[in-house]
Amino acid sequence: MKKTLLLPAACLAFSALNAQDVLLNETFDDGTLGVFTEFSAEGDDQFWAARSFGDRQFAQMNGFDDGVQDNEDWLISPALNMDQYADEVLTFENAANFNGPDLEVLVSTNYDGESDPNTADWTDLSDQVAFSGGGYEYVSSGEINLSGFEGTAYLAFKYVSSNVLQAKLWQLDNIMVTASVLSSTVKHNPGLLRIINPENGGLHFTAELPIEGTYSVLNLAGQALYRGRLPKGGAAVRVAMDEAPKGLYILSLQAGQQQYSRKFWLP
Repeated sequence: MKKTLLLPAACLAFSALNAQDVLLNETFDDGTLGVFTEFSAEGDDQFWAARSFGDRQFAQMNGFDDGVQDNEDWLISPALNMDQYADEVLTFENAANFNGPDLEVLVSTNYDGESDPNTADWTDLSDQVAFSGGGYEYVSSGEINLSGFEGTAYLAFKYVSSNVLQAKLWQLDNIMVTASVLSSTVKHNPGLLRIINPENGGLHFTAELPIEGTYSVLNLAGQALYRGRLPKGGAAVRVAMDEAPKGLYILSLQAGQQQYSRKFWLP
């Protein structure tokens, strides 16, 4: 898990969710595909993989290997919770070389996150994307509107190549989804939620809720990593995060229809 929105712990321990939040931010800087997964529906020897050139790290797919190969390969995001946000926007950088089809940029709200993506329904947003003209030149995709999707959504980049279509090389970098937090569902109240000195291997927080509730610790992609229940009234909680890498997380409390959230830095 790799995050790039990093601030000193003192700045984060008691900060509220901003009006504009980051649901997904993948830079591939650790030499892996990060929070993304690849699925090869056709062609066993070519697939999405992390690559680097100079100072840039990126995800790359190339269907040419001693000639053009038949390929259908997907690069798929983790699940994104669209119901707690509005005005979701996708941006990314892309570069290309050689001849062949453009990538397809797709969104699904009924994909299960594991199966062949061809079993799900996907909406094609490729007509909103600015694609590289080639020569390994990186361009910004522009802003792709995701605000029409509800529930749990998956984002995918689909690559195809064949002798008829040819095989274009594609690179992706700095994939980001930003959104506005719905003020009716997400609140910040320092008197109800206080994070106490996040430490290596664990998180301590106190909460005072008017009714019974639950807590979740999420990564910036919206994935819930830890969950638990909270009693009515005051509670002091320690969440063991021994296997979690250092980075930025979100602590979210739910009590009835109200949600309270804080970002925190795990050293």
